[in-house]
Amino acid sequence: MRRLSVRRSSVTDLAFGAGGLGLGLALGVLLRGLVGGVDRRRLKSLVGEVTGQYPTGSGMPREAGNQITAALAGDELLRDLDFDVVTVRIGQVELHGWVPSRRLSARAMRLAREAAPGTEVINRLKVRGEDEPPVRDESEERQPA
Repeated sequence: MRRLSVRRSSVTDLAFGAGGLGLGLALGVLLRGLVGGVDRRRLKSLVGEVTGQYPTGSGMPREAGNQITAALAGDELLRDLDFDVVTVRIGQVELHGWVPSRRLSARAMRLAREAAPGTEVINRLKVRGEDEPPVRDESEERQPA
């Protein structure tokens, strides 16, 4: 007995493939227009709406910086020093400035971490006398070799 086979032309395969690709692209563009751009802020907002859990104040960069600045200004040993709290991203800040000793650097870092729990505080403090570049003697430079 003979078997019957149905042959399709490669032109119809190509047409169906191109049609499927075009339909997929069109639906992707349409869906993108309806949903809009997806970014971290929108995803966090969506998760907050679904779970009911929103980020606390310390998770927000400006609030964490304000809390750290207030804690450092309220300390009697650190209030006269100039500190800069630089936000790197949500949940991460850098503490910049000059301190007279390593002990005060450690104290400032401890206070900063306690002031904004859940925020990573990166130590960028410099100690006077230790982290300053060496001073070159100008009289050595003037003498010919």
